[in-house]
Amino acid sequence: MNEAKNKNLFIRVSEKEKNIIAQNAKKCGLSVSEYLRQRALGYMPRTVLPEIFFTFNDKLDELCIAVEGKITADTEEKIIALIDGITAELILPQKEKAVL
Repeated sequence: MNEAKNKNLFIRVSEKEKNIIAQNAKKCGLSVSEYLRQRALGYMPRTVLPEIFFTFNDKLDELCIAVEGKITADTEEKIIALIDGITAELILPQKEKAVL
């Protein structure tokens, strides 16, 4: 769904609001336009995680490979579920509940 983005919206904000929006966009590694687009469409962009997180995640993956076949299937499933949960909470964008 790569629709052309050729329409403009204009909003008025105070200098303080503009700075806060720009800081939040920067923390998420997004342009102000993309940050506001995601927020308006109900998503909460995630802050860009520090490199150490990805190193830690790689170590968890290595652990899973190292223990494969050496632990019970139930324990392995729990480890995988834990890693998937961490990924979902910290990396994947989540859609906010609609406000009616």
